[in-house]
Amino acid sequence: MNIIERIRSTLEQFPKISAVCNAIHVEFADSEPTSYGLSSIGDSLVSEDVLGNQTRQHNFLLYSTFSGINDYERLANSSILLELAQWLELQIGTQVDATVNGKTRSGIVNKITTGNGLLYEVPAENTGIGLRYQLQIAVIYKIFQNKEEHMVKSHSV
Repeated sequence: MNIIERIRSTLEQFPKISAVCNAIHVEFADSEPTSYGLSSIGDSLVSEDVLGNQTRQHNFLLYSTFSGINDYERLANSSILLELAQWLELQIGTQVDATVNGKTRSGIVNKITTGNGLLYEVPAENTGIGLRYQLQIAVIYKIFQNKEEHMVKSHSV
């Protein structure tokens, strides 16, 4: 799985995902409540060692659509995003693949951080339903030049 597929799969494993979401779409979220959309907003090289192993960072925006008729629902929306953010930060050590210079290489997720889980959009036509929230996600992962090194590194994480 590439980094986008891996993070989507990780989000689908969140223990409370079925309580708040019908599906995790890529690049968009439905306007109806209980929808998530995962948008990839960039991948960058952080460092590369002399062996060609790369540390990379991939940034995402997770859009969530919730009902928000009253304070109780809006508090629940923010609380579930807080819980998701804290849970995501514990999801390290999973395998990821990347194609670098035409060659598929294996790697491992080293760190996930989150920020700015906030109300992003309120539809003008109806402020009670379809509130859109946004959570920023940054994933640091390492891609190994050869498989043998990956096997050693992944067992030491």
